[in-house]
Amino acid sequence: MNRARHRDALLAEAGDDGTLRQLGDDHLALHRPRRDAGTLLVTFEGLDETRLRDGGLPFSSRIAAERGWATLDIMAEGRTWFRDAAVHDLFDDLTDDGFFDEYDRVVFAGAGMGAYGAGAHSVASPGAIVLLIQPIATLDRVVAPWERRFRSARALDWTGRYGNAARMVDAAERVFLVTDPHVAGDAMHASLFSASHVVRLPAPFAGADIRGRLESIGILDRLLTGAETGALGPEEFARLWRGRRQDAGWLQDLLRRTDRMDRPWLQALVAGHMVRHGAGQVARRRLNAALSRLASEGRDAPGDLAPAAPSGRTLMAGE
Repeated sequence: MNRARHRDALLAEAGDDGTLRQLGDDHLALHRPRRDAGTLLVTFEGLDETRLRDGGLPFSSRIAAERGWATLDIMAEGRTWFRDAAVHDLFDDLTDDGFFDEYDRVVFAGAGMGAYGAGAHSVASPGAIVLLIQPIATLDRVVAPWERRFRSARALDWTGRYGNAARMVDAAERVFLVTDPHVAGDAMHASLFSASHVVRLPAPFAGADIRGRLESIGILDRLLTGAETGALGPEEFARLWRGRRQDAGWLQDLLRRTDRMDRPWLQALVAGHMVRHGAGQVARRRLNAALSRLASEGRDAPGDLAPAAPSGRTLMAGE
């Protein structure tokens, strides 16, 4: 979907009641009010991500329609990190106009760059609920001198209004942080969110695109709902996160990770699970190679695994 067609799609989505507003050169704000909506969902994401989604709509669309929520979606053209005076001015104006006071509950949400935007601007609505997936706290070199990624963003001003997201969330009622603890840079940013009202939701081995993973296993909307209702917590997230075990993409990433780790027992465990669930030749080859190595080293295989049959059926011990 090119930019012109995408803008038309967003205008159609806004309809007669909503608005699509240009913010400076690089941002759009889509507001979709709903009659008698008690909850407002405020999201931040890149327009390149939005255009790839079916219909070219923000990730808030489905859950807002299902739950009857109003939405305010801030979308960026390129890696702006929402460090734009036009975006800041919008939230200043919304606060001054009492816009957020019209709702019983306000939820800010985003992932990656969008998580930075959501966290930083959540201060405009004290008492909001904030769901941040793979958040970046700030790229201010004074605060995060260890950050070597996102080099193109270093020239941006990170010290002005809505600057450090880890500090801007102090006014929130609750902050939920979804981060892969095995990614050092992401874990260090997460550690900067140190307030007592921050709830940490670890997603081990989630990969580079955690929001995409949550969407693919069908739990992103449930996380948003849980955050809004107060039902979300570490135990509930862990239960939902188990859904990754049935996600082919996550399993393939994990299998590749076991290659790099050089742990045949773990590789046999992962590959065996995949073969049981109908995986193809790659998983079967990994299983057989891992079992052969374990046998050569005189080590037991996990559980009752035996070499995978060429047909894809896993042979169990005794067959």
